[in-house]
Amino acid sequence: MEVDLGANAFGIDFHPSKNLVAAGLIDGQLHLYRYDTESSLVRERKVRAHKESCRAVRFIDDGQRIVTASADCSILATDVETGASVARLENAHEDAVNTLITVTETTIASGDDKGCVKIWDTRQRSCSHEFNVHEDYISDMTFASDTMKLVATSGDGTLSVCNLRTSKVQAQSEFSEDELLSVVIMKNGRKAICGTQNGILMLYSWGFFKDCSDRFVDLSPNSVDVLLKLDEDRLITGCDNGIISLVGILPNRIIQPIGSHEFPIEDLALSHDNKFLGSTAHDSMLKLWDVEEIIEGSNGNASGAAEDSDSDNDGMDLDNDPKPSKGSKRKTKSKANPVDNRAFFADM
Repeated sequence: MEVDLGANAFGIDFHPSKNLVAAGLIDGQLHLYRYDTESSLVRERKVRAHKESCRAVRFIDDGQRIVTASADCSILATDVETGASVARLENAHEDAVNTLITVTETTIASGDDKGCVKIWDTRQRSCSHEFNVHEDYISDMTFASDTMKLVATSGDGTLSVCNLRTSKVQAQSEFSEDELLSVVIMKNGRKAICGTQNGILMLYSWGFFKDCSDRFVDLSPNSVDVLLKLDEDRLITGCDNGIISLVGILPNRIIQPIGSHEFPIEDLALSHDNKFLGSTAHDSMLKLWDVEEIIEGSNGNASGAAEDSDSDNDGMDLDNDPKPSKGSKRKTKSKANPVDNRAFFADM
């Protein structure tokens, strides 16, 4: 099923328990749609959320609110039931906010175009951590809840690991020749997988982030703009050729295509029951793919065929020096900057 949003959507997210999907548009609008199993997408709500493009969307508080991040540097919380603005932080970052993820039930993380990552406590409505390790935009983030580590990728070609317990940057990879655009954690926390602009998937072993341990080139030369974890052995890729694919990791292979858009993929998300895959692209279309049969048909194909052959030293946190070597292209700005608790959202 699909619907024309009327403008390109940069971010989408599914409600954690209901058949609702939210999309943030290039014109600053937030759209909320209800879907069913009868190939129907009905718009429930349309909200003028931001002055500039809405780049990221996340449901929080068990789906009661939607948090959006914008190129106008603001972060907004919107009530799902009423569409009313619950709270807004006008100057969340000094530059455009590019990405937003849920860290814990009461914590979110945001990354901007200058490479700054901020952690926000939604209860205290304050910024609890700030990391300025990257020199270019934050392209993607993911969180390892068992170790309280935030992994970020950047347009500067590096991956960073920030420890939220110590408020320090634990590790940073060497500079890649290409931009790192997307990241997921797989293999029960032993691997971080990054998508790049030249289409190569770079596999990093946990605790050994200086350089990747493996590369998967079958998607090249198409830029891997989006990665979505399906399980510990399989992920879904969205590329700039508009193709959405199911990919196995270790063994590395393209399992099968899932669907496509006419233009580059912007974002991917799975519904709460994993029945539908949502996708957006530069064609202003929101598409929902019934992937249940595809997923069931490929179960076991990627897992068990081969094991990761390199030594991961499970549970070890190495890479004590977070900085790239002196021979790298660029230097990091700083490790981590503690920040004062300032208002997270100004009540509307």
